[in-house]
Amino acid sequence: MNKKYLKSCIYIFLLVALSGNPYFNLGGKTSQYLFSIFVIFLSLTHLSYFYPVNKKNIPFFIYIISFIFIFIVQRVNLGFLSFPSAIGFLLKITFGYIIIRYLNCSFKNYYLNILYIISLISLFGYSITLFGFDLPNFLNESKTTYKSIIIYTENVSDISQGIRNSGMFWEPGAFAGYICLLFLFYLGEIRILILENKFKLFIILLSFFTTFSTTGYLILFFLLIITILKEFSSKYRIFSIFLSSVLFALICIIYLNTDFLYNKVSNQLAASSNLGGEFSNSRFGSFVFDLHYIKKNPLSGNGFHEKTRYIDHQWLQGEELGHGNGFSNFIASMGILGLLIIIIFLLIYYKRSNLIFLVAFIGLLQGEQFLNFPLFLSLPFVFLYENNNSSSFNLS
Repeated sequence: MNKKYLKSCIYIFLLVALSGNPYFNLGGKTSQYLFSIFVIFLSLTHLSYFYPVNKKNIPFFIYIISFIFIFIVQRVNLGFLSFPSAIGFLLKITFGYIIIRYLNCSFKNYYLNILYIISLISLFGYSITLFGFDLPNFLNESKTTYKSIIIYTENVSDISQGIRNSGMFWEPGAFAGYICLLFLFYLGEIRILILENKFKLFIILLSFFTTFSTTGYLILFFLLIITILKEFSSKYRIFSIFLSSVLFALICIIYLNTDFLYNKVSNQLAASSNLGGEFSNSRFGSFVFDLHYIKKNPLSGNGFHEKTRYIDHQWLQGEELGHGNGFSNFIASMGILGLLIIIIFLLIYYKRSNLIFLVAFIGLLQGEQFLNFPLFLSLPFVFLYENNNSSSFNLS
């Protein structure tokens, strides 16, 4: 095992871990300081990624400066800006940029492998909890939401809904979302991906189905139908249309007759209509709540700090809310312009099936706070530095 390969494995693990593992939580001040020092050290180690300015790093600077502009507008418009929050946001992008650029065209392959390992471990952890055994907890004992052994997390906050697989992330829906992201990376090449990585994908999909994630299931079913239509229609057009239609009908039947899909969505919709604009941590309730703040500052948002983010609901300040909609929360925080920056960069550098990717990307945000983390914030760089001539799908 050469040093570059080992370094690449460490880098991809850190990027994924810092994108949702509770043990690597960046919420506390000490964690934020350590993360800042680490990113500065990483930046100095890879100084050539920033200086001199050239065509390879100009997209990064434009991306960063675009968000800095929004923070300046927030400072003028709101009369307040949380500099630690703004700097933390920019450091997350910088961290993701460094890792993705270092891995370059191999990023997708390393991501596949780290998900395979996470999935394999998660199936053991899930089986242990399923049979009633307790896992040790490496987190602070006061944290009652999670039980973590770092490489596997048991979310105990929704145990009433049954035991679900969170992988190494904070919530089963997050694990499902990161698995869906893998298939988005290979959209248009999924048939090749499957042929070259049958066992790995079997393990990944097995762990995916143990998440029982509503959003994850819907997104993956959507991608399945799109894949059949796109990758098989040239040779088997009539059959692919027929199979897609059958699958769509089957998905509808499963959705309408499965409690955690249809009933969950229906109950959340019904509950959100009776909230009267008050906060709810469900995806629909959160969306309705966020509309108030989106209307308040639609373009530049209300910032990340609770002082401005919840200025009209001061009793929520200081509370751990567990916000349920990453899409509306990001717009309420960074405005429509903030989301547009990410979308525009994705559309510029993602050369295949732009609309499909965009629909799935926005769909994933409906359930989880992915845009709080480095991986999703730096997604455009995955496609910017992707080598389209690479034919290697299996690192083994």
